[in-house]
Amino acid sequence: MGLLKGDLEKVPKGLSPEEYYGRIYDWHKKNQRNIFAKLSKRNKEDPYILCYQELMEVLPQPKSVTNEDIAFVCREVISGLMEWAYHEKDAYGVKTAAYAHYVLDNFFDGFHGEKTMKSARSSKLYTQHNMSACLDRHKS
Repeated sequence: MGLLKGDLEKVPKGLSPEEYYGRIYDWHKKNQRNIFAKLSKRNKEDPYILCYQELMEVLPQPKSVTNEDIAFVCREVISGLMEWAYHEKDAYGVKTAAYAHYVLDNFFDGFHGEKTMKSARSSKLYTQHNMSACLDRHKS
């Protein structure tokens, strides 16, 4: 299920892409262990959980993140390794996915946009940490 009516309106206006990313980053760094409760029917060795944990280990800090990394992470929040927390709210009451959609819609060209896709695929994280590649690696 996507965002609910009013979710995007809760995203504060006027921040930089790095600041929005920082809010996603902070939430996941503080709450990454919540994946075990949220996906409690899966074991700790589940490929999705392992891939998420690997991504958390290499997630760039906001001060050193690139635009390509921001596009990649926002796509993972919406439909990837970070999607398990799609509707989770941060300390400001904003859903992680609302930040991601806002960033892709306002600084790129939307989730499926050519600029977004090109940027995400150019991220240093993409080859090893996009959901498909990581899950394939763990299934073999």
